[in-house]
Amino acid sequence: MITALSSRPNALVALLAAGLALGSMTADADYRSDIGYTKLQQDLGGSIPDGTGVIVSQVEASQGGLAWLPDATNGEFIGKTIIDASNPGTGGISGHATAVGQAFYGTVTSMAPAITTISAYLAENWQSSGFLRVLVGPGGLQPKYSTSRINNHSVIWSNASGDAYVLRRTDWVVETDELIQVVAVNNGSGGSSTLPLLASAYNVIAVGLSNGLHDLGSVALDTTYIAGRTRPDIVAPASGTSIATPYVSAAAALLVELGNSNPGLSTDPVSVSITNRAGVLVRNAERSEVIKAALMAGADRVTHNSAPSPTNLGVYRGAVQNQTANGLDKRYGAGQLNVRNSYWIIAGGEQGSTEDGNVAANVSSRGFDYDPHFGGSNSTNATATYPLPIQAYPRLLTASLVWNLDIEGGTFASFDPAVTQVCNLARTLCNLNVSLIDLGNGDAVVASSASTNENTENLWVVIPANAQYALRVTRSGNDFDWDYGLAWQLLEDADADGAYDDQDNCINVANSEQIDSDNDGFGNLCDGDFNNNGFINAQDYVLFKAQIGQPSTPPIYNFADLNVNGFVNTQDYVLFRNLLGSPPGPSGLAP
Repeated sequence: MITALSSRPNALVALLAAGLALGSMTADADYRSDIGYTKLQQDLGGSIPDGTGVIVSQVEASQGGLAWLPDATNGEFIGKTIIDASNPGTGGISGHATAVGQAFYGTVTSMAPAITTISAYLAENWQSSGFLRVLVGPGGLQPKYSTSRINNHSVIWSNASGDAYVLRRTDWVVETDELIQVVAVNNGSGGSSTLPLLASAYNVIAVGLSNGLHDLGSVALDTTYIAGRTRPDIVAPASGTSIATPYVSAAAALLVELGNSNPGLSTDPVSVSITNRAGVLVRNAERSEVIKAALMAGADRVTHNSAPSPTNLGVYRGAVQNQTANGLDKRYGAGQLNVRNSYWIIAGGEQGSTEDGNVAANVSSRGFDYDPHFGGSNSTNATATYPLPIQAYPRLLTASLVWNLDIEGGTFASFDPAVTQVCNLARTLCNLNVSLIDLGNGDAVVASSASTNENTENLWVVIPANAQYALRVTRSGNDFDWDYGLAWQLLEDADADGAYDDQDNCINVANSEQIDSDNDGFGNLCDGDFNNNGFINAQDYVLFKAQIGQPSTPPIYNFADLNVNGFVNTQDYVLFRNLLGSPPGPSGLAP
């Protein structure tokens, strides 16, 4: 990320992120494959969303004076309208802004090439008169409103004594207008954050790097914006956070388009949409909490990224010092962006809790819920239960619960930056929790996420075969009526190792838990080419069928025991069926 430097008191302070030269501001060639986009293309073909109809904003610091604009003459921006939203006519061309724009909405580099309307802001102006209208202390006008749905911030800044007011106004526009703010954390060596960055806001989506070389955590500003919270929320494989951030912004644009263009995905019995201050219709499937929850629940916690960027995550939550109270890894947040997983979560549609009248026996394997009124007076509707489908083989559950911090906002002419949620004596963040319960065992808690200073809770749990489990949302503290977004997915995990089948490394057997019974270099789980002729076809099915019911004894496992559980049975058949027609190696399991 890039920022500008000013010695003026209380002025916008920007710092060129350590180790990030402008010459390296290019997208990584294979990033689409690494974050699931290539497989999503295979799933959807020509129907894949591309950002059509999504209006966005790009906030940039000045580079070399007053230069903050993407180069509108760049070939990737032909046919797009880039509006100079700060001091029109005075802004120069920024190489940084151009590279960020290519990754966000460029016709070649981006996953969202059909974004055509972009407002470009100078960061200092966006913070002040251009949008947030920050004053140090209460008072002043409310922030402006915009038809944009996503703001990309590949910049960091500090405003000295005004930092808390910047964060309050930023959190307010997210909650009030559903204006999604995707922000970079600072590049660094993986140490604690020392600058009060926009990433310390609660309602934003904070983005880091898959290699973990970025600042960690939040900065203490007051009793609301405290140190020690998990930042970033999510990571992406890139050379710097300036490029990782627009990768996530583009993914958010695809999800916003999906949610907006498919009204049937939003089905809450009380409210299916709002119209924000700019007159933009926002459906439940594209609300800020839902998009953030879907991105976090869909993220990969085991990665095998493409060369030449060695940006794989380290062992996720493997060490106690990396484990956070809200179920994440302090280095990587929810993990690495996987737009394919997140797409299918939103496409699964809104599915309410049992307490909200959902009479279905269970929710589906993928989906979300937006609850506009959770809690209620006198403890009504203070529990929300989502029974999960019973599976004949192990599944990996990932789930994320997200809610926003509420800022008063006051009136148009007098903005009030107070936190208004009366959830405890300190009048701070509402406290929600999520747990996995065993319905077949008296609702015993199997796993839970119950932090006290975060606004996301997250689960990553292997569910055994034939288990009757459910997700359950609860709340702590006083009575309150608030909203949340919950997203979940159940993915095939035949060997129950916490890496779903499509993540298991079938090529490099030595670096995974894969067994290679026929010594062809492919682990059993993703092989299926039993005669080693380079194809998985009917010939292999004949060989497989002959092994059904046969034993599989370690350490010499039966080649047809794909999940290496000591039996050749119907679970192996399910895995083999998904491999038919594919080359041997990592599977491309359809959702």
